[in-house]
Amino acid sequence: MAGAAVEPEIARVTPITDSTSQGLLALLDLAQAMVRDLDGRITHWTRGAERLYGWSRQDAVGRVAHDLLATEFPIPLAEIQAQLLRDSQWHGELRHRARDGRTIRVASHWALQRGADGQPDAVAEVNNDITGQAQAEDAMLRLAAIVASSNDAIIGMTLDGVVTDWNDAATALFGYGAAEIIGQPVTMLYPSERMGEENTLLDRLRRGEPVSHFETTRRRRDGTTIPVSVNLSPILDAGGTVIGASKIVRDLSEAQERDRRLVETQAELTHVSRLSELGQLVSALVHEVNQPLTAIGNYSQAIQRLLAAGNAERVPLALEKIIEQSDRAYQIIQRLRDFVRKGEAQRQPERVVDTIKEAIALAAIGPAARGATIHTEFAAGVDLVEIDRIQIEQVLFNLLRNALEAMQSQPRREVLVRAEPAHGDMVQVSVADRGPGLPDTVRQKLFQPFVTTKPAGMGVGLSVCRSIVEAHGGQLSAADNPGGGTVFRFTLRNASAAKSGASPDCVGVGKAG
Repeated sequence: MAGAAVEPEIARVTPITDSTSQGLLALLDLAQAMVRDLDGRITHWTRGAERLYGWSRQDAVGRVAHDLLATEFPIPLAEIQAQLLRDSQWHGELRHRARDGRTIRVASHWALQRGADGQPDAVAEVNNDITGQAQAEDAMLRLAAIVASSNDAIIGMTLDGVVTDWNDAATALFGYGAAEIIGQPVTMLYPSERMGEENTLLDRLRRGEPVSHFETTRRRRDGTTIPVSVNLSPILDAGGTVIGASKIVRDLSEAQERDRRLVETQAELTHVSRLSELGQLVSALVHEVNQPLTAIGNYSQAIQRLLAAGNAERVPLALEKIIEQSDRAYQIIQRLRDFVRKGEAQRQPERVVDTIKEAIALAAIGPAARGATIHTEFAAGVDLVEIDRIQIEQVLFNLLRNALEAMQSQPRREVLVRAEPAHGDMVQVSVADRGPGLPDTVRQKLFQPFVTTKPAGMGVGLSVCRSIVEAHGGQLSAADNPGGGTVFRFTLRNASAAKSGASPDCVGVGKAG
């Protein structure tokens, strides 16, 4: 009974037939493989090898494999062959060159074949293409090296805000080593008043939204706070699901200190420019102040004569004249003192009309203004501008003085100062003269430092003016005046609550000097 039970089982075993052998050979032919003799010449080249390298079987068979594929070995070939003879196999990573010139990285497996006498007679080689995998690994290694060597702190974290990665720059910035902070909440770095930021940032990340250049403050291990810029990016899995976040933190301390020094330097340059201009005003000041002082002296002598003659009823009138002339001298000196004073930029709403009139009064001091007429036009809707009054007066004074000096030899010496609404929320101020215009050699470089049309000029005035206007958020430009001469235009930000773009409705005309 036992024998009868076994026979049907044996009958169901499929014998190895020639057709099965052919199928296995066909399957093996799909592999990326070759067989070569001990001299390295290819004796068998599969279709899989044809697809991988681009060489046909006819091209490959008979060629030395390592010459055909320009093989790059990880260690000397002699060492590989010694290991193959000793162990009958070898495996490692090789670089091959395909027919089209591409470099292919393969995981190569060699097996030593032996003949009936046991002596080696061939090598079977199977190569699996790992180019894509190797490139991805190389990219990961490069990325890891970049992260490790970055000057910015790079922090990885979960969507719950737990730190998972921490580079050396983060240690340098915050003072915590990776072992101390990985696994801890990232809010360890938050000042108490900033704790509410984390939930907001994480909510955005869960929605897949990156956060760019978010400026805030963070706390170092020693308790000090530092200004930082934060960039957050979601980390996605293969299915596109957000699984974490990458945070790049940049220390802004140095940048903010550099900006502060730049502001100080600009303020110092503005002050120095005012001092250089003061030298040109001193002689004019002496002349202008001398007039009221002379008048005061004359009126004082008149009072002495009136009193000596017993004509005391006319003394009060003479005293009023003395007071008027004293006030005039005081105003002249006061304007110059304000013009030269140094201080922090104080931007606040100022009436543009008043600022222009103050600058005109200052520019009217001196011989260049004698015989010239300064007209003003103020459009409706022009009222308050957000400025540092002293700095903008300096710009206007410089432009007015240039205009007056440019017209010294002109028969018609007129300057027009206009203020009118401009595009957006800006106010445009223009100073137009009737001088000879700008030389072509100067026009293109007009606002560069040390460019001037004056024989004794330093060429810093317009450069400083442009810096002041741009610091106020405006622009300064020059063009030909349609009536002859040059017109300078600059814009300032309108600070008025009500804006209306009406045409000019009034014209003020004043004599300078």
